[in-house]
Amino acid sequence: MSIEEQKGTTPFLCGVESPLEIQYDWESDHSMGAAIVQAMVEEARVDATDVPQSFYESVDPDALDDLFRPQISGSPRMKGKLSFSFAGHYVTARSDGHITVESELGRVKRTGGNVMLTGDVPEDVFNQLSAQLLGDAAFDRTSLFALYGRNADVAQSRLSQAGVSSDHAHILTHEPVARSAAQDQSNQSGRMSISSIVGSLGEFQSAIREQVFDLQQERNGFDSAELRFCFDSLQLLLEEEGTETTTQFITTVTETIEDVNGFGHFVLPNTYDSPPVQAVQSLFDVIIEIKIGVDGLEQRLHLQDTSHTTRWFQI
Repeated sequence: MSIEEQKGTTPFLCGVESPLEIQYDWESDHSMGAAIVQAMVEEARVDATDVPQSFYESVDPDALDDLFRPQISGSPRMKGKLSFSFAGHYVTARSDGHITVESELGRVKRTGGNVMLTGDVPEDVFNQLSAQLLGDAAFDRTSLFALYGRNADVAQSRLSQAGVSSDHAHILTHEPVARSAAQDQSNQSGRMSISSIVGSLGEFQSAIREQVFDLQQERNGFDSAELRFCFDSLQLLLEEEGTETTTQFITTVTETIEDVNGFGHFVLPNTYDSPPVQAVQSLFDVIIEIKIGVDGLEQRLHLQDTSHTTRWFQI
């Protein structure tokens, strides 16, 4: 696990919105490894001393050069590539000198996966960040909310804040007791689709899965990260159902989102070190930890696959 020291306010983070593309010149005086680190430093706009991990911990720079350097005759090596992780990023080097650097967070946002929002902050902060994770309204996406112990107004507010069209917004709520038929559905023209699932947690889980695949069929398949999913709140689910049942529920739902290459976020309003968060954090690709710092809202990312934690930085 690599952890960035809190020496500044800018994280060592690049290739988030789009992968960083580098073309290495074999005539350069610098090794390929040095060129990769330098390009990442410049893209992240940090000092070289802010690089949180030695490149040697990921790959031997000399071996990297030997693997791809043109032969003594000048002939290029056979086509090949090497991929490895470095300080929260995926790096792919090719024998033609083309290098791609992609943040783990960026890959999850582009290709699909599941993140958890956590922190001891006011509810309006979660509302703000949840709306942001629904994505740019300019893109033709489908949004699905699953609410446990939460009112549909919470989802409607975030969807409106994100500028999501009512035609592309769907809300499922879990109701442990039956309500009147007049309250159960709200599918009138021009309004967001709201369905109340009255029954057990297992029935709610099945309804989420069915809704995801129904939407996929309606859209003739989803592009990567086209489906934006939100579950709120894990805190209430853990309190009422316990860790084992909640873990099984999360596992099934996250797998469903991954099956359609969707991007899901789950809200758990508690500190990162708290028992509830630690009980389920390993089930997610990325943990977004939030706090209120001296200069406003701050976040740090716990990137699971690359075993890296960023420093705190402003939102």
